[in-house]
Amino acid sequence: MESLFEKGRVVVILDPDRLFYFSGYRNPDAAMLLTEAGNFYCSDARVKEEASACLPDGIAFVDADRGNYLETLLNLSVLQKSSRIGYEGDTVKMRDYLKIGGTGKPTEDVSVALNALRAVKSKRELRFIVKAQGVTDTVFGEVVPLLREGVSEREIAAAIHTAIAQRGGELAFDTIVAFGENTAKPHAHPSDRVLRYGDPVTLDFGAKIDGYCSDMTRSLCLGTPSARYAAWYGYVLQAQELALKGVRAGMTGAACDEIARSSFRKEGLEPYFTHSLGHSLGIAIHESPVLSPRETKVIPAGAVLSVEPGLYLPGVFGIRIEDIVVFENNGADNLTKSPKHLIIL
Repeated sequence: MESLFEKGRVVVILDPDRLFYFSGYRNPDAAMLLTEAGNFYCSDARVKEEASACLPDGIAFVDADRGNYLETLLNLSVLQKSSRIGYEGDTVKMRDYLKIGGTGKPTEDVSVALNALRAVKSKRELRFIVKAQGVTDTVFGEVVPLLREGVSEREIAAAIHTAIAQRGGELAFDTIVAFGENTAKPHAHPSDRVLRYGDPVTLDFGAKIDGYCSDMTRSLCLGTPSARYAAWYGYVLQAQELALKGVRAGMTGAACDEIARSSFRKEGLEPYFTHSLGHSLGIAIHESPVLSPRETKVIPAGAVLSVEPGLYLPGVFGIRIEDIVVFENNGADNLTKSPKHLIIL
């Protein structure tokens, strides 16, 4: 955190997820100023009472007219006395960038440092993620018995949404429910396609609890799967097991990805693995760093990432198995408890 304030720098925060990270209060209609001496949260006076109850010590609430939050912060004396201003280069809007630059002070993109800060989860954050994954595991167990001939992808997606909401959660991302040939699409959208005997099934969903996400994918089959599907399922499970045993903090994202990718390569199946091995998650479902062939960043201890190898045969079927794990110095702690053997309904 101290590195954010090097050489008298202050940092302006406008991104909704980062506002929540630093304040603990979910309100996208706000702005924050981070300084070495203390932080300032600026929003409409109508939310002051609720926001103040959530704000940690060291954060002062600043009243402002609606829509003038950034301007109000830029006029604070603590900013006027600063030597430079850090901004979120990966999300800042041009109009806001121009306002920040209009102060006449040097500006610096600090998004990389902000992302690195969020990559390492605190014990409090881990508790929220564990809770969210627990809900996801429970909902999976409730939904599997609903997979019967004639049910549609949309109906199963709706059942997932309802079950998560009943447990006080919301969707971490758009739920993927795919039957038959639709499972070959890694990001399939639920449709009116109904489940038929012999169909493969992909369920990819997650709950968001207390502002933190979970994520899980399981592949199943209604009735006896084809020999090819069963064999490929074994290859996906093997790749994931190798990755789960091999990854640890201190490795680059590319090195982690290569564990699973090389497993597919040995079987001549690498061309059918069309995405990266995984991604960080927390407040957002996709955070940095990631597990991909191009990721040079080192995964820090305390980061939470998905491990989700998959194989996709266009127009026929797809298989993906996804767990979320906490990277540690001596390995990875798997937070996902749902079974991973090939479930035949």
